[in-house]
Amino acid sequence: MNFPGKKLLRHWFWVLAFKYPRLRLALTRAFVPSREIDVHIFGAPLRINTREEIGLWRASKMADENIIFRDEAASLLNLALLLQPGDTFVDVGANVGLYSSVLARFRNAFPQTKYFAIEPNPQTAARLRQSVGDNGVTVLNLGLSDQSAELAFRTGVTSGVFKVAAPDSPENGVRIRCQRLDSLPVMEGNLVVKIDVEEHELPVLRGATGLFETQRIKVIYLDGYSSDEVPALLRQWGFTLFDGRTLTRCDTEAPRYSLLGIHRTRLQTVNGK
Repeated sequence: MNFPGKKLLRHWFWVLAFKYPRLRLALTRAFVPSREIDVHIFGAPLRINTREEIGLWRASKMADENIIFRDEAASLLNLALLLQPGDTFVDVGANVGLYSSVLARFRNAFPQTKYFAIEPNPQTAARLRQSVGDNGVTVLNLGLSDQSAELAFRTGVTSGVFKVAAPDSPENGVRIRCQRLDSLPVMEGNLVVKIDVEEHELPVLRGATGLFETQRIKVIYLDGYSSDEVPALLRQWGFTLFDGRTLTRCDTEAPRYSLLGIHRTRLQTVNGK
């Protein structure tokens, strides 16, 4: 049932409930049904009671309604678990730096870990620099592809995302300098790479061929991908594929979103072989 002021009433309901524990208990018993249900938080399945674990129930409902809490948080957690001291994290299509800012905390414990955030949109890159501040993340305002050239980008509908414009696009777009990932001299050591490039995934991967062939890339995460060639290409380069949110192994069909690849050499290290 919807009526004017429903959100305001709900807000004050919870303000009073948290201020007065006994009132909270009484209101919970009166208005919250007691049911055993299955929910997902950070990609993990949980069996909860809606009354006894009401906080987790509310959190799961929030996660279901918001992609940041439903998908991004779980993927971030799994990437953090796979990052090792001395790795270099490369955030391709960093936007304003959610992944870079969160994972750069790892540097407080292991200062030898390096971070690079790559963003083609000049305006977004400016906000990215403010987001990461002085926490050790190097921001590169450029695009990545399978060639070193200027490509036309167009602005997406939301979130300031840039997409490489199709050759036959009526939009002129903004010309942005692009390079191959394997041509950047700043990349050192073992790499953990996150890619979110709005349907330009295959050219970006092909532009990293030198890094794949030398087994420098140990972990790769794609927020999404448009080409069916991507999973086969990663397997060809020695990666085992997982759902990035749940770490469920994908030996046959790979998820179209939140695709995580772990190189066999990193898996052998983790498994002590």
